[in-house]
Amino acid sequence: MNNKILGFSGIFLATGLLLAGCGNEKQAMDHETMQGSGKPTVDVKVDIPAKTMENQKVVFKATAVENQKAVNLEDVTFEVWKADEKEADHQKFKAALKKTGTYQAEAKLAEGEYEGLYHINDKKGLHHMDKISFVVMDHSHEASSEKKTSTHEHAHDTVDGLSVHYMGAKKMTAGAKLPLSFHVFLNGKPLQADVQVEVIEPGVEKHTYVPLTKKADQYVGEVSLTRPGNTTIRLHVENDQLHHHQDQTVLVQK
Repeated sequence: MNNKILGFSGIFLATGLLLAGCGNEKQAMDHETMQGSGKPTVDVKVDIPAKTMENQKVVFKATAVENQKAVNLEDVTFEVWKADEKEADHQKFKAALKKTGTYQAEAKLAEGEYEGLYHINDKKGLHHMDKISFVVMDHSHEASSEKKTSTHEHAHDTVDGLSVHYMGAKKMTAGAKLPLSFHVFLNGKPLQADVQVEVIEPGVEKHTYVPLTKKADQYVGEVSLTRPGNTTIRLHVENDQLHHHQDQTVLVQK
């Protein structure tokens, strides 16, 4: 994989989630019972990029091994939906056999955070499944942000390989707290930097600055917005190598 595009990969192992049938919950949860059935276990590994750019296809892979040898499966399907939409439609992608024991599916998905499940049936009639999650990133807003800040006295040149993705809400109610979350990557890897947001509310001359905390591969924080209208959340990213900022608009409603 191209690390600059996809970042790192999330790997999910499913050696223990073996189901005799989807309708039997007791057997689905009783791994020891399945092991005692005398049926050899097929080890399944699922590999999905944790992050993919929106103009690229998300690549889902699954491999199966039994007794240290690659084996074919009955079928492999990936089921995904948008994580932030309660009534989101579930999309299913059936994987194709690429070589013995290796299956792959590709999907073009819109920007957002996704959750899902993989469903794998092996030749022994057992069902393997587990949760998956990944992010599709869209940086088209960076271009518009650069245009807006090109005449700003603190504007800085675009940094090659830098990508920033806002993960928070774009609408909220006045007086509520807005959780903030940004992915900041340089050449496909999480960037270590001093990160803060500048809050620019309509009709308020004084700007509020709020430092963000690095948590895993995200920078997170929280702000309170009180003025109805379009508020600008200006992200500042700075270290010894760069100083970058970009704007995110949040609509504050009464």
